[in-house]
Amino acid sequence: MIEVVDNGSAPRLVVFDLDGTLYPRELYTGLVLDVIGAMLVELRGEPPDRAAREVAELRELMRTDWSRTSATAFVLAHGVGVDQWREYRDAHLSIADGVRPDERVVRELARLRAVVPIALLTNNTSGAAEAILDRIGVGARGFTAVVSADDVGGRPKPDPGAFRVVLERFGVDARHAWGVGDRHDIDIKPLRELGGAGIAVDGPADLPAAVDHLVGLLSSG
Repeated sequence: MIEVVDNGSAPRLVVFDLDGTLYPRELYTGLVLDVIGAMLVELRGEPPDRAAREVAELRELMRTDWSRTSATAFVLAHGVGVDQWREYRDAHLSIADGVRPDERVVRELARLRAVVPIALLTNNTSGAAEAILDRIGVGARGFTAVVSADDVGGRPKPDPGAFRVVLERFGVDARHAWGVGDRHDIDIKPLRELGGAGIAVDGPADLPAAVDHLVGLLSSG
């Protein structure tokens, strides 16, 4: 079921999230939490039992309040730098291995891109994002542009600065941009703070409804 956060504008740009939005979140959570636990021990020197407790707390937050829980925000709060996290994650985690082709995602993105530019904004590195997109079947070519962690420096989502990078690249005012993602505080709220709008989804099954809504706004506008 989608949740629409409207601002009265028709989209001139739609910014999609990747993890948990274009492929099921279940493929992400277990793997990334295991990597975070290992990283806290290896890079931060935390005792294994303490790291396990902290990861268990994050796991519970993801279970009970998924749309407001960020793995990136968690590691930053624990003293791991953005670059450290990216390097460690890429060296120890390959989400793409578990991702399967999804014709529905390919179809819905193509349907929307036919009428409005679409961008991908992800906290993954460009290499990881492209691998996942290839496994889904859409590829980076399925988007008008892909903006990854490599492009936003030390300001990944939920920092509004990540969205500013996308807006500046397209030359679109935030008032005419819509976000689509599975986490309200990370994928919708930062763009909303800049004046944009968004649609929160529970995963790829909600993409047809989200695209229907956006196409409807364009048709009525």
